[in-house]
Amino acid sequence: MKIVHCFFTMHMGGSQILAIDMLNEMCKQHEVSLIVVNDQWNEKLLKRLKPLVKTYLINRKEGSRNPLPILRFNLLLHKLKPDVIHCHEIKLVNLIRIGKVKTVYTVHDVGIKNPAIDKYDSIIAISSAVATDVKNRFNIEARVIHNGIPMNNFKKKDDYGINEDGVIKLVQVSRLIHEKKGQDILIKTMHKLIVEQGNGNLVLDIIGTGQSMDYLKSLAIDLGISRYINFLGEKDRAWIYDNLANYHALVQPSRFEGFGLTVVEGIAAGLPVVASNIEGPAEIMDGITTKFLFETANVDECAQIINKLIDYYQEGKIKHVLDEMYISMKKRFSIESSVIQYLNVYSN
Repeated sequence: MKIVHCFFTMHMGGSQILAIDMLNEMCKQHEVSLIVVNDQWNEKLLKRLKPLVKTYLINRKEGSRNPLPILRFNLLLHKLKPDVIHCHEIKLVNLIRIGKVKTVYTVHDVGIKNPAIDKYDSIIAISSAVATDVKNRFNIEARVIHNGIPMNNFKKKDDYGINEDGVIKLVQVSRLIHEKKGQDILIKTMHKLIVEQGNGNLVLDIIGTGQSMDYLKSLAIDLGISRYINFLGEKDRAWIYDNLANYHALVQPSRFEGFGLTVVEGIAAGLPVVASNIEGPAEIMDGITTKFLFETANVDECAQIINKLIDYYQEGKIKHVLDEMYISMKKRFSIESSVIQYLNVYSN
């Protein structure tokens, strides 16, 4: 089967990371290509593609009305003769001018607004929450295929003790868009734990870049806890695979989230994950006996959950909880499982 994945831009985000992992898995048995239409891509991300994956960069200027890049895009598609064009950004279908070819669109979040969704042959939703949102907005039935990750690539935590200094290391991994990802909620939670409750043995590393960087740094300074919070910037996938296991917990305080890939990644690294009790993370945690979920944007409850987590570490209970989570997640959210389901859609 000939499969083409398409993006306008290729930044370090959840949908892009998913596509890279899918292409690397699909190329084992199929002829696969990646096309990036605009002149914006992350070189480190593209370098993660296996040699069997063909990559094409159209270099269109964002917002350009020049028809030549679109012509080059369609000439390339005509040359590749794909059986399926899989788009990860909704407006891409409007650029496709070649003859009848099956198009698939993956909806990666709730709240999409563009009516081009009805131009696709198949719609995939990354969670039941996203599928419900698509149904309510467009009266379209989307098939649910959960995001998958290469579970075996992650170094898995095996030491669940606390060092003699007693420091608990927390990590948060997301684009720095606090209106969605909720990093401000976590910083305020750190203030409550450290200043109000006197727990000075906490450290938080925030990984990612984005428009909220300056605001979040200022917030940490204003709350007097900047020395407890490290902004590490963007880290490549190799760093994530090797270093997540060095933390005691991952915290994902999103205000809304279609899925929550970092939740699965945290568990793949053997970490407990503290997350907002919203549709995506709650769906991931479905069937897990012990969950560390707090009411969205509730700083007090987030602090309570982190304190509960610390108690689990101190009482030696955490490894048993995480072993149960890991077995469940590996079965449900491996990249191999996701790819099998996508290939079934392609060949339908």
